[in-house]
Amino acid sequence: MHKPGQKGATRYRFLILAALCSLAFLTYLDRICIMRVQGDLSRDLRFGELGPKEEAILRARGVESDPSARSKMSQDLATERMSWVFSAFVAGYLLFEVPAGWLGDKWGPRSVIVRIVIGWSIFTGLTGGVETLARALTREPGPEHLLMCLVVIRFLFGAGEAGAYPNIARALGRWFPYRERATAQSFIWFSSRLGGAIAPAVIGVLMAWGKGWQNAFWLLGAVGVIWSAWFWWWYRDRPEDQPAVNEEERRWIASDAAGSGTIYDDASPARMPWRALLSINVLALCLASFCVSFCFYFYITFLPKYLKDQFQVDYAGSQWMSGLPLLCGGIACLAGGRLSDGLIRRLGSRRWGRSLMPMLGWFLAGLLAWTVPWLDSPMLVVAALALGFACQDLGVPSMWSVPADLGGKFAGTLGGWMNSAGALGGMLSPLVAAKISIQWGWNSAFVLFGCVYLVGAVAWLRVDASKPITSKEP
Repeated sequence: MHKPGQKGATRYRFLILAALCSLAFLTYLDRICIMRVQGDLSRDLRFGELGPKEEAILRARGVESDPSARSKMSQDLATERMSWVFSAFVAGYLLFEVPAGWLGDKWGPRSVIVRIVIGWSIFTGLTGGVETLARALTREPGPEHLLMCLVVIRFLFGAGEAGAYPNIARALGRWFPYRERATAQSFIWFSSRLGGAIAPAVIGVLMAWGKGWQNAFWLLGAVGVIWSAWFWWWYRDRPEDQPAVNEEERRWIASDAAGSGTIYDDASPARMPWRALLSINVLALCLASFCVSFCFYFYITFLPKYLKDQFQVDYAGSQWMSGLPLLCGGIACLAGGRLSDGLIRRLGSRRWGRSLMPMLGWFLAGLLAWTVPWLDSPMLVVAALALGFACQDLGVPSMWSVPADLGGKFAGTLGGWMNSAGALGGMLSPLVAAKISIQWGWNSAFVLFGCVYLVGAVAWLRVDASKPITSKEP
């Protein structure tokens, strides 16, 4: 008898991986496209329009007739309003991450992922209809009404997308053995970064084809609805439910880790050990997730505006520049996942196989963030940011493999808990970055990002992927 995974086994799990990669691609395509249109959106929704409060401030300063002072006030107001739009998405994402991950553990990822994609696709489309919705509420909506409507839509968009990655992590944990999980996650995150990298260019093309950013969002929403219908028809939660998977592949997937309480255990009833979410091991993982998301969200929110304010590169001219860090990050994800699985095989330690790559990568990313204020050209800045993003993403596949390593049957819940901490960092990031840029300039934000990266690197010293949570864990 040959060993599981050798000659004779099917390779259906890689089709599953391809389907989940397409999901990851769509999540970032829809999530990041608003970054490219923020200039058009701010203009059309009059986010820079000064109100009585701003006029009073200008009069108190004696500069109400100064065009440069009025322009600066308008730009700062538009930046602050867009920061609330960006953060609203992450607030919804934060609140529904754990429930959506828990539902994936309870019902299986298939039904939850379909709900997620339909939900976010509806509110992607409604982003383009914000003016129509505002006029339904008030006859002549001002900037405040438009902002309120868009904040609510983006909050519900975030709530709809919440749980996508915890359920992807659970699906991969069920379809892949632990020795292949980080490599599988590397393709997931490569796909997400690729979606983010081309999102500015894609939305630019759709804006031209659809004659405006509003129609572009409706088109993206329609794509998601079609994808969800296909996924419901095709995907199955377990290899045992897919006739195209032979017994040899099923044995290979569950080999060496098929005991009671593992993600492959479909028979043993078990309750989620909720108190384990407050263990030092899990909280250290959450801190790492918070730190990387806090820094990451600058790239998918204010990077084009930073390039415009700092170097006068307009939004159309920066669409490829702002996508380059994500493309480099995607390539780094492919390397980081293989390195993590390779380290586990070489060192025989799941703890250090998962921890070494993010620890090293985030330390280097922190150092590179500190170099940005010293650079005086947009090309040098984008090169430093792209390299820093690549260092950051070396550790992302490792981080997203840990929920299945630690969580077992509760991988979705643990992934949602970890990503909730990340969402908190992402929600704070645009608000803090906007305040810092208005008060001290954009370069000051990179000093903060460098410090946060280093805190995240230190947190990995306490993360131990070899100690799964159990119902008896205090």
